[in-house]
Amino acid sequence: MDNRKISFGISLKNAGAWVSAALMLAAVLLRIVLAANNWLETPLRTESAFNGWALVLLCILPVIAAVAFSAELIGHGKDRLYKTSFPVLLGAGFFIARISYMFADPACGEVTHWWHLVLCILLYIAAAVIWDLTVNAYRIRTKLPAVLVFLLPLIVHLFVLDIPAWVKSGADTPALVREISILLMMASLAAAAIFMKKYSSEKFRPRRGDRPDGRLIRSLDPLNGVAIYIMPNRNGAAVYFRDTLECTRLEEYIRKKRAEGLDGFGTMHAIAAAYVRVISQRPACNRFISGQKIFTRDGEMELSMVVKKDMTAEAPETIVTVYFSPEDTAEDVYRKFNEQVVEAKNTPLDSGFDKLAGLVNAVPGVVKKFLIWFLKTLDYFGLLPRWLMRLSPFHGSVFVTALGSLGVPPVFHHLYDFGNIPVFIAFGARHTETETGEDGAPVHKKYVDYTIVMDERICDGFYYASAFKLFRRYLNNPEKLDQRPDKIVEDVF
Repeated sequence: MDNRKISFGISLKNAGAWVSAALMLAAVLLRIVLAANNWLETPLRTESAFNGWALVLLCILPVIAAVAFSAELIGHGKDRLYKTSFPVLLGAGFFIARISYMFADPACGEVTHWWHLVLCILLYIAAAVIWDLTVNAYRIRTKLPAVLVFLLPLIVHLFVLDIPAWVKSGADTPALVREISILLMMASLAAAAIFMKKYSSEKFRPRRGDRPDGRLIRSLDPLNGVAIYIMPNRNGAAVYFRDTLECTRLEEYIRKKRAEGLDGFGTMHAIAAAYVRVISQRPACNRFISGQKIFTRDGEMELSMVVKKDMTAEAPETIVTVYFSPEDTAEDVYRKFNEQVVEAKNTPLDSGFDKLAGLVNAVPGVVKKFLIWFLKTLDYFGLLPRWLMRLSPFHGSVFVTALGSLGVPPVFHHLYDFGNIPVFIAFGARHTETETGEDGAPVHKKYVDYTIVMDERICDGFYYASAFKLFRRYLNNPEKLDQRPDKIVEDVF
């Protein structure tokens, strides 16, 4: 098994995840109690600057770190446990600040030697690093170091330092609450380390730098990285392709599928099925650019298109997004596609995207402009929630527009700078051409024109050319779309 397809995680079915989160949140409550009663590791003085920094470093910082750790553990523990690395780093910062305050305050009397301070700081940093290397990308292939770095200090604190001291001389309430809050944090991290498990999959496991909708491509040559900054916008990097397909065999295939019971099977389904099959063999066409980085969708293919309620100029429009797998056949594409289209046409205009668009449109223009900027900023850094991306028709693999029913030729449609769709396909109405046959007699043949606008930065021209040839080959031999591909090609790491 490829190590890049293995990582540690904690499933929600694992009681350890809930125990760890509960312990961390209990520590949060105690830190708030300490701050409210002025029981922090150093008393809040009258100087405002001292008060502010002590409150931030000894209460607000650990609260943020603990809440973030619990949220990431519950929300992404199984597949993206690496998201807990940053909260753990914040927690290490809190522990360093805490030990520094204790060293600087003679009244504390707990940390009196400089070497003790330095040793503790090094241990806190080492703990954060070991946790990160364990949960991110399987760089440490055993959880033992993470278990030891959190469990051993917990045991030492509890059985060597705390319990003997409490038995011998007791402990006042502030000191007891302070120490219990620290023990709870350490116990939470130890529980997470103990209960984490190794997970493997056929695809690359997520790691730092990946997005909810894509995996970062890490092995591309430097030219690709530079080109993204030279051409920062999708439309500035757009390439336009036009082709014509002789559709005699395609029409025969469509009639055959309708005779098999696939009512309404048409050119749209064949084009969608052909592009899904191209993605299965040329996965680089399923990449996208976001935040000046190149990502791949790792198999999942998202197709968006506009659907009108009725074929009238006044009829409202909505946008549907259909999700396909690389192994889907033409029948699978037909079924998944029709389910979405029928649902969109037979229900009021209240799809998730329509509701979201209506909500955004209801706010004043200045607020709307800020909201769009905020969403684009979140998307740039990969922080846009996956559920919101699934509502957005601007995030996906390809946008297809069918102009054949309108009786017009295909347009070269621009790419959207919002979102990350890298390819736009448009096809027009069939038209008849008169040609000279082999015997010299005139022959009438039907053709359909289609255009493709693509972001040239996701892969090179040679790769695109091979993909377009493959796309045309499938449309010329649509029977191949009835069988599942012999092999699914995986994009590079």
